[in-house]
Amino acid sequence: MPAAIRNAVAGDVPKWIDLVKATVGEDYPDKQVYDPTWVASQFAPGSDVETWVADDGARLLCSVSFLPPLPGNNNPVANIGRYMNRAESYADGSAGALIARISDLAVERKQLVISRVFANDNQAQILHEQAGFHCVGFQPFKHMHRHREGVLFYYRLGRPDIVKRLPISDSLPQISELACAVISSLSLGEPSKMRDGATGYPLLSELKIVDATLDDFELWRMQAQATNPPIEISGFYNQGLGYFRIPGAMTPRALLASNNGKYVAGVAYVFDEVDRCVRLVDSFSQDDVSMGALLHHITKNSQPQLTAVYVEVDVLMTAPRLLKAAEQLGFVPIAYLPAVYTKEGAQADVVKMIKLNMVYSNDAKGFTSQARGVAEIIDNNFQDQKVGVAIINLLRALPFFEGLGDGELRKIARLFTQKLFRPGERVFNKGDVGDEAYVVMRGQVDIFLEEGGKPVASLTNGQIMGEMAFLDSSPRIAVAVANQASILLVIQRSAFNDLVQHEPHLGMVVMKNIAMELTNRLRKAQKK
Repeated sequence: MPAAIRNAVAGDVPKWIDLVKATVGEDYPDKQVYDPTWVASQFAPGSDVETWVADDGARLLCSVSFLPPLPGNNNPVANIGRYMNRAESYADGSAGALIARISDLAVERKQLVISRVFANDNQAQILHEQAGFHCVGFQPFKHMHRHREGVLFYYRLGRPDIVKRLPISDSLPQISELACAVISSLSLGEPSKMRDGATGYPLLSELKIVDATLDDFELWRMQAQATNPPIEISGFYNQGLGYFRIPGAMTPRALLASNNGKYVAGVAYVFDEVDRCVRLVDSFSQDDVSMGALLHHITKNSQPQLTAVYVEVDVLMTAPRLLKAAEQLGFVPIAYLPAVYTKEGAQADVVKMIKLNMVYSNDAKGFTSQARGVAEIIDNNFQDQKVGVAIINLLRALPFFEGLGDGELRKIARLFTQKLFRPGERVFNKGDVGDEAYVVMRGQVDIFLEEGGKPVASLTNGQIMGEMAFLDSSPRIAVAVANQASILLVIQRSAFNDLVQHEPHLGMVVMKNIAMELTNRLRKAQKK
């Protein structure tokens, strides 16, 4: 006898708890999932959580819930969570029947559906794809389940009337590959693109950033409405914690940025104690600079202050400056969600981005071919971040690169090549054209003003040389000789200039730092 697909009722509480124990074990971090009183509240008439189950009469074979958004969220999206399947539910067809029912409901309600599937659950991937879902993202380390696991995001287009989507920026190449793969899979027409030459918000500023309550944030956000601030973050979805999205006891937190005693920007966020993540949920800004500093502040402090494993944010594709700032800080796009945010009478695409505070690895197995195609794009982005970690750490300590985010340092690190110099070998001669700058990675280089003279300086690990001539290709004014076997990092002026053409903020920060260094050297010389 096939399992009955129906809404959960109060009598299902013991069976649902038994299903939890069978699928996630008895040590899930939030113990409310084992509490009959709490589970009963989720199934009670009038509950804002809608749970569907497959029941064979003796047990619940599988279960899934529609998770409610926050009040005021008018986006046509059904957020699916608390997805659990016994192993036998795949074989007897009940898991497939339940997902098919969810898909039918989405069509009836004209909703888009977003579902999270564990990356190692190949059978759940197959069922979603058979029911018309498409894989649109892969997030490593997202949930604490039996252990920390990655998930795939599946998207079901339940609305046939998505005809108007807002244009997106053409300044976001890091996102383009994922966006193209998703849009092609869904057979959606690409939205029009704007050639806006967008750059990221500056990451450092003179703003004063303070912790605030959510009430303070709401007060200043309301006052900012008179300036018509841009909507950049999509956060009015369910804000429960962990895989089961259980409402937490802690209220959302906020940061406010002030300039001359006036609060000009703010960001609200949730700290998920189960998954150990910081989730940005709302923002406002009355100027064109503050959001970068706020994002930098919360990213920098997420691990030391909150021990967060990652920071995540859903950003509208109509907010290219925030997306670029996130990229500068080392965020990676992990999901592309077309038409999930209603804005100005049209639908805006949203990209989910995360910044990992742990070393990336991907041990997920059993992807379907569709899921693998999406996951490989994201995996490549993370693997790319691991390249040159030692170089990035070296550059981070140099005053010339102060104020740059991890993403920007990574772009500079890619421009360096390594060269080995033997003891006594010349790095450059006096009068040479200065087309290169050097960072000592290992060893020692002596600087001479004249041939046969005494060294006027000795540079060791982590020090830079040749940077002044590097700026304008002027002739070298000294001789550099390796004192011992040395490894130098070398960057070409032409390659750096090409990067600055595409990343003007990066160039501005480096030039400012060089100018400050020159000023400091002049002041020291005048005091002698």
